[in-house]
Amino acid sequence: MDRKIFFYAGFFLLGAAIVLIPCVVVIGLRSNCSDKSPQSTVTASLATTPAGTTPVTLTNTIATIWNESDYQSNSQYYQSLTNSHYFNQTDNLRLDRLSSPQLHPVDGRSLIYWRQQYHMPDLRGSTTTLHWQDLHSNKNVQLTRPIWGKHDQQFTWIDKNTILFLSNRASSDLTQIFQLTLPDDLSSLSGFIEPTQITNYSLNIDNLLVNRNATRLAFSCQVYANLDIEQTNARKQAELDSGRTIYKFDKLYIRHWDEYYTGLRNHPFIVSINRQTNGIFQLSPNPVDVLFNIDSDSPTKPFGDAKAQWSFSASGDSFAFTRQHDEDSSVAWTTNLDIYTVDLRTATQSPVCITCENIATDTDPSYSPTDENLLIYRSHSVPGYESDQYKVKVYNGSMNTKVTLLDNWDRSIQAMTWSPNGQSLYLEIGEEASNVIYYLENIYTNHSVDLLIDNGTSHNIHPDATQERTFVFTYESILEPANIYLYSWNGSIRALTNHNTALLSKVILSKEAEKFSFMGANNETVWGWHVPPANGTSQKSPLAFLIHGGPQSSWYDAWGYRWNFQSYSAQGYAVIAINFHGSDSYGQNFTDSITGEYGSLPYEDLKLGLDYALANFSHIDANRMVALGASYGGYMINWIAGQPEMSSRFKTLVCHNGLFDMRSMGYSTEELFFSEHDAGNYTVYDNPSAYEVYNPVNYVANWTVPMLIIVGAHDYRVPETQGIGAFTALQRRNITSRLLYFPTENHWVSNPQHSIAWFEEVFNWMRQHGS
Repeated sequence: MDRKIFFYAGFFLLGAAIVLIPCVVVIGLRSNCSDKSPQSTVTASLATTPAGTTPVTLTNTIATIWNESDYQSNSQYYQSLTNSHYFNQTDNLRLDRLSSPQLHPVDGRSLIYWRQQYHMPDLRGSTTTLHWQDLHSNKNVQLTRPIWGKHDQQFTWIDKNTILFLSNRASSDLTQIFQLTLPDDLSSLSGFIEPTQITNYSLNIDNLLVNRNATRLAFSCQVYANLDIEQTNARKQAELDSGRTIYKFDKLYIRHWDEYYTGLRNHPFIVSINRQTNGIFQLSPNPVDVLFNIDSDSPTKPFGDAKAQWSFSASGDSFAFTRQHDEDSSVAWTTNLDIYTVDLRTATQSPVCITCENIATDTDPSYSPTDENLLIYRSHSVPGYESDQYKVKVYNGSMNTKVTLLDNWDRSIQAMTWSPNGQSLYLEIGEEASNVIYYLENIYTNHSVDLLIDNGTSHNIHPDATQERTFVFTYESILEPANIYLYSWNGSIRALTNHNTALLSKVILSKEAEKFSFMGANNETVWGWHVPPANGTSQKSPLAFLIHGGPQSSWYDAWGYRWNFQSYSAQGYAVIAINFHGSDSYGQNFTDSITGEYGSLPYEDLKLGLDYALANFSHIDANRMVALGASYGGYMINWIAGQPEMSSRFKTLVCHNGLFDMRSMGYSTEELFFSEHDAGNYTVYDNPSAYEVYNPVNYVANWTVPMLIIVGAHDYRVPETQGIGAFTALQRRNITSRLLYFPTENHWVSNPQHSIAWFEEVFNWMRQHGS
């Protein structure tokens, strides 16, 4: 089931695949001869009126020549189009992805950010480059050369002229550390800056973090726990040369998300760095593996990263990191992450756990920029519950004390960023289906907070070092893909980037996303979204009734590269999306309410929400409705299929990687804590009835509605047999059905060509069976 972190990482992972050949297999086809609540409208934009490794310093070892004749930006392509057209998934995937803005570390007058572009117009490849922009003139410069298949990532602006970052531009095609040396006047730059490769390890570098003084850095490689980098590479080669592919397991995890656990671990390595006389940084020859001989990951898999889970202290002499307790099988049914610190001044110093008294999750350590002893982190209090409320704790190392900030809040803190003054915090919080930004003025004396951004979805805060309450960030909404914005101390907000303007000017989108509420289960207020069809509401419209996964997630006011409301509205569908009981961002009690109630409270909310939509949005045609869901949403599709009072309302159903047999799921999924917690903290063998009470497989005899089943072969969260079982049930009952099988995809569809095929197949099915 989807985790909250999936939401934050989803758009980035979608772009990670380089596409060569579509790989979609379609298998099997059989055919049979209340009171109105206040509503609000979302506006279209945000504005206010290991030992032994010797790295070699290399210079400009860029082996790939820029394929200039094959380069075209989305702006160039869409400017060449004469006519506008209704938005589709191909347009969606052609959008440039912008992320990780960082303001100039000295004067704050410019910023650098990532831009991922796709090969136009066929999407068969992508590249990620660094861009610079002046905040006053808006002059924009692409710093690194775009090369298809090459991706720059995880940069740190060291000083006004130096950037360190990761890239697979190395001649070996491995991801290594590069240095970019900037001229004093970037505004006059006419070409690209060729970066200098400063490492040449035999393994990919997956994460990078540089301390504030540029005296040390941390990076991660996937190594065997008791081997260094070169020894790991030698073992991998020996295994490849052996001609054997055999996995042997003595504990869980066997596999996780989309990867079999065969022994390789994310380990952080610490090295000292110094600048040579030529200005190029050099790494010390023997990186120290902080987790050597420990069978664990940091950053944690599958979605942890250095930005969130690692931190250097203000002096750079201490290092904090998050790790999971993977040493035995309990990792599969616990959520115990802990934070460790290590004193880098002592070569033999072992990491010290500062949170081991808490057997729930502790993660995302962040040292104060001004106080060597102060560290904040996010913490759960309920073991085994990954959707528990995150609170912010302050750890003082000099006194070994912990204080919880904002302890009376019922919202979960999703991210936190220090202000440069070391007293204030910027907080990202899910609040009523928006990811908003709060400012905590003083963590020492005054815990009052100010709401700075109250709509849409905001991420990637980077504060100005010269001015309080000034920062850059990314912002998106249902109506607007991600752009980079500047929030100024006086409350003004302005967009800084416009890479997608030409594309958006040539596509027709729905211009309205309406938030509505109604009385749901338990006579409690439940919220939902209505997006009208892009072609208007003057005539009756078919309905796409979307059910989110998680289930402790929400349909946020956010742009999507997979389940995008606009992709449905542009096909003439009205969209209704309910944030049922169990959704996050409405308080922890509302989120917790789904425990043991998978098929009850959310199901009631969906019924009542559909009633409300039909009563209040007259353009929706009750005779042409389709329900679609993924993960838990797919579970609910299978549950609805067995409840005739609800299934009879829909012409057809679409189930993507949905749960079908809860007892089987309890033994075959990798993260057992999901199933066990959500069943009421029971294992399958302790309380089988907890898994049977809302088990879709028990109601197959009631199934009658045509259904499209979609599965990914590498989905280890909801294994493919769940979808195959549902398809088998449909076929055995002689119900019109189809199985869409993606042999190379996981819980999501990440390959752009597959994503396009997904929408083609889904819309064809909806048109054929939803009318």
